[in-house]
Amino acid sequence: MSEKDIHTTSKILNGRKNVSDLGQYTQWQGYTKLPYWSTPDAAVINGTEGLFFAPNLDKTKPITTFVDDLFRANPMVYVDEEVVMGMNTYKYEIPQYVMMNATNNPLNKGFYSYGPDGMMNLTAAVMAPVFVSKPSFLDSEPWLQEEVEGLPPANKTTMDTNLWVEPITGALVKAKKQLQANVMIENYPKFPDLKNLRSTPRYIPMSKIIETGGMDDELVGTFKSKVFKPRDAFTIGLWVVFAVFILVGVAMGVLHYRHVSRNQKDGSLLIPDEGSKVSGAGSKASNVYGST
Repeated sequence: MSEKDIHTTSKILNGRKNVSDLGQYTQWQGYTKLPYWSTPDAAVINGTEGLFFAPNLDKTKPITTFVDDLFRANPMVYVDEEVVMGMNTYKYEIPQYVMMNATNNPLNKGFYSYGPDGMMNLTAAVMAPVFVSKPSFLDSEPWLQEEVEGLPPANKTTMDTNLWVEPITGALVKAKKQLQANVMIENYPKFPDLKNLRSTPRYIPMSKIIETGGMDDELVGTFKSKVFKPRDAFTIGLWVVFAVFILVGVAMGVLHYRHVSRNQKDGSLLIPDEGSKVSGAGSKASNVYGST
């Protein structure tokens, strides 16, 4: 691997040393800490890509994904059990405290969350006044939707972001990510089109980000035959080890379009990306909301 590749590389742990670290990012696009945020806790890189998590999930503990679109780690909390494609799953969603402003949740000061509740401020990351919310300002302050004509009513069932995860193995069964990008505009006397606006900001929806995915029928069949059936023949300890190896195989199959090489020294996986960014320095074991 060239020096250029090292500085455009993401690194995840393979769980060889500690199964609870399976899939955890320790480096993202060359960074070992995020340069966009103002506090050390906010700048921590952790969470998984969302394809798999550590085995034996605990309903009382959040899982964490690293979301490229948001330039940050994002915790998700358990909300329900659902059967998806014949498999029992835990359903997760983004908790409201993640999207509160810094007044209502001081932990969000590091993300410059000084706007209304329900918005994530990406200005520092994209160098433009972009704020991300859920579609139709779901779970945001009501006045945000009231000021925009033509938005469909916010609907938690159809518009929220959710993950459905098989709890024993930690494998992702189904995913639905839905976000809305908004531009903040405010009174600015030097620009004629903006000088007559009110003094308080407005947030104008510009686009939606909708991504869905999960296991197909063939992969579900393979998963059931290779994981669930052997589970009955093994002790719990052996079953967990076996499941981890299956998970790594499944994840690598999904990520076949990436070039992956193993770093035998620290038990990590290196995933080169096409971007070109300079590596930061230092990392911690948890982010502002803790690690999983």
